[in-house]
Amino acid sequence: MRFVNNIKKFWKNQSNQSQQLIKDFPLLKDKNSNPLSIEYKVHLTAKEITSSQKIIDTIVSKIIENDSTKRNYAGKSNQQLEIYKKRVYKYESYCTQNVKLVPGKADRLDIYVTDIFLGKLPDQYTKNTLNYLQSTIVANFAYITGGPYKVFDSKTQSLIEKTETYDISLYIQFS
Repeated sequence: MRFVNNIKKFWKNQSNQSQQLIKDFPLLKDKNSNPLSIEYKVHLTAKEITSSQKIIDTIVSKIIENDSTKRNYAGKSNQQLEIYKKRVYKYESYCTQNVKLVPGKADRLDIYVTDIFLGKLPDQYTKNTLNYLQSTIVANFAYITGGPYKVFDSKTQSLIEKTETYDISLYIQFS
């Protein structure tokens, strides 16, 4: 019976958390019960950090392998893609939060995505990022860009499949 009660308690806690998200209540609040705001944010691509396509492809493969949603083409069917008429990438909704900023040598931050060294944060972001790392909450995300995509071709009136080289969009934000 104790096991059943523990399960009920767990389920109730999960339901409450879900209700907060559904009702769009912020889960993180400051001491005055105000929602946390974004103090500083950085958006850059992997190609701004490294010139090695091999490293980018390795990270992309690991993100694809570890992504639990597996929503190819953003979960759209071919019929929906024909109506949409814009490029939809196979892995555009695949992401990871496994993005780490690790202090390296003086005034340097190394970036690791899925535990693979990507490179160092560009100098123009380092000073502010180091400052905010010491005093705020950080949230990091990496999304796959590029790769295989489908697009509606108005000349042939059909979906065509093409591919581009992969890249990764990195978002680092401080609240």
